[in-house]
Amino acid sequence: MLVTDRGGVYVDVTLGMGGHASAILRALDSGGRVIGLDCDPAAVARAEAEPPAPAPRFLARRARFSQLAETLEDLGSGPVDGVLADLGISSDQLDDPARGLAFSVDGPLDMRIDPSRPLGADAWIRQHDDRALLSVLERYGELPRARAAVGAIRRAARVHDPLTTAALSAALEPLYPGPARPRRLAQAFQALRIAVNEEVEELTALLATAPRLVRPGGTLCVISYHSLEDRLVKQAIRPPRPVDPRAPIPESPWEPVTRRPIRAPETECRQNPRARSARLRAARRKDDRP
Repeated sequence: MLVTDRGGVYVDVTLGMGGHASAILRALDSGGRVIGLDCDPAAVARAEAEPPAPAPRFLARRARFSQLAETLEDLGSGPVDGVLADLGISSDQLDDPARGLAFSVDGPLDMRIDPSRPLGADAWIRQHDDRALLSVLERYGELPRARAAVGAIRRAARVHDPLTTAALSAALEPLYPGPARPRRLAQAFQALRIAVNEEVEELTALLATAPRLVRPGGTLCVISYHSLEDRLVKQAIRPPRPVDPRAPIPESPWEPVTRRPIRAPETECRQNPRARSARLRAARRKDDRP
């Protein structure tokens, strides 16, 4: 779906463990190239230590989504043939206690995927007011009883300095008894992670710059894991009709490849439960010529 030219140049903006980059390279011929980007220096270092192909077929660079255009310019790359983004976090990041991403593993409440960001989650909580924290929990986590959760987090922050993942989990657990508790804690942690890493802003920047970085006929593929991300991708590919029926319908630079998002097959979901929430949307870049 992503590869339209076996000799083309493709960008994996979420390099992670390198699985997607390796799969793309296998689909290309000897002239095809993959540029792997990630804001996590550990992912880039891993790819440079064990590259899936020698340079120039594969290059790894550290960059955020918002730095895609600048990075391609630095590499002397013109319009590319495809961009792939697999949003969310990888298992190695989730399982690393030092990152503070999981409520089931005790560690510092940091949550930064890019360690150069100025605020970890503990500092973010302390530097934002209740209204901002409530908005994050409701919008990014869709968390029930979000107001009560804000109060619980504030009380925990007064007792624990710095906050840890265990302290945050213990503060929230009484609000969510029963079998729904793990899901609610995951929603709260997800919301804070999205805020700390400015994931919505970064995705918005990627979707805004992709049309001028992908050549006509090239492909944009995005795998999202929650409704907010998926909605942003859907609206970028197929803008919503205006409320006023007399207003012109917005033009999109993309042509959707499929009418609906593609979901992971059940066999993959059994092996990887996180895949159950994954939604893949793909679109072809339209030709700008009249």
